[in-house]
Amino acid sequence: MQSVNVKLPSSRGTEMAGTIDFPDSPPIAYAIFAHCFAGSRHTPGAARTAKQLTEFGIATLRFDFPGLGQSAGEFGDTTFSQNVDDIHAAAAWLTESYSAPQLLMGHSLGGAAALKAATTMKSLKAVATIGAPFDPAHSVLHYADKIGEVDANGEVEVTLGGRGLIISRKFLEDLADTNPEEYLPKLRKPLMVLHSPIDQTVGIDNAQNIFLLTRYPKSLVSLDKTDHLLTKQGTAARAADLIGAWAEQFIVPDYRPEEVGTDAAVAQPATGTKFGVVVRHNDHNLSADRTKKNGGKGKGFTAEGLVMSALATAATQAIKDAGKRLALDDVHVSITQTGPASFERRIELAGKLSAEEQSALRSAAKDTDVERMLGNVTIVDVDAH
Repeated sequence: MQSVNVKLPSSRGTEMAGTIDFPDSPPIAYAIFAHCFAGSRHTPGAARTAKQLTEFGIATLRFDFPGLGQSAGEFGDTTFSQNVDDIHAAAAWLTESYSAPQLLMGHSLGGAAALKAATTMKSLKAVATIGAPFDPAHSVLHYADKIGEVDANGEVEVTLGGRGLIISRKFLEDLADTNPEEYLPKLRKPLMVLHSPIDQTVGIDNAQNIFLLTRYPKSLVSLDKTDHLLTKQGTAARAADLIGAWAEQFIVPDYRPEEVGTDAAVAQPATGTKFGVVVRHNDHNLSADRTKKNGGKGKGFTAEGLVMSALATAATQAIKDAGKRLALDDVHVSITQTGPASFERRIELAGKLSAEEQSALRSAAKDTDVERMLGNVTIVDVDAH
């Protein structure tokens, strides 16, 4: 996985800071992630979700809305409707620079903005929200005691994450004019609504209301034991896994991997890595890398690990084949490298097997095509007990 920082124009022409998280192989599709209210592209909900989606071959653009994170502009000059336009601007830039987004995601208020933006984005194949409010005005309810200052002064400063942000009269008026009952029924894209039943910031009833007002195909998924900001380790990745597995049925791949049959293996460097490799065989991918002590990041099988895996796999399959008419309940094969071209093999057999049957099964493990392919490699069989 590789994260690349980019600059893109907002709907008003100011510069927005963004990051695209790329999978190891060429992306099968592109997505956009809209972050939460007053957050940034680096908040856990945005960053961790986007990075995990690379496991599904999806490249995701996450960007800071104007006046937030590293994007230019003043937050006090923005509105919810402008954020919706900024999503459209990000989609136009992504389309011109890479490929049109097929998946749009949003977290909290970013989810509400994604829902509205999605009603007019033709390239989309699917939309997903995490902890999104039904009514975008929900985002400022926590500052209701300060709304009077807006009437008196035209704006009010609130503190979020230790940072002072200006909420303007224009911002509140725009929210007041935003009616989800008007645009949600117009959404014509498959929708997944993810929400935590214990969300204390945006209650679960918001997800239920979104679900009731939108069209099928749609899914409402509970994110158990998850806080609103997805700060607990693993929660954002779990949300991404749910979205990725669900979105696969709707996405039309921009890139189709090379067809590789059972008689070949093709390797290519993994994007953004020094020694990472993506190996393709029998139309399936596998990640390989060097260990950290050998200059890699330890992300995947080592080349030696692939050899040991092949030996263990071949031995296990040979034993299963030879034992299909015997009382063989289970088999466990471990291969350990003991030298540059030598290995140690341990075989554990479970079941009501005679000594003669066990011996026959162990002999089968030694008679495999993989061992014959390796030629002069030395394999020492040791007693597993």
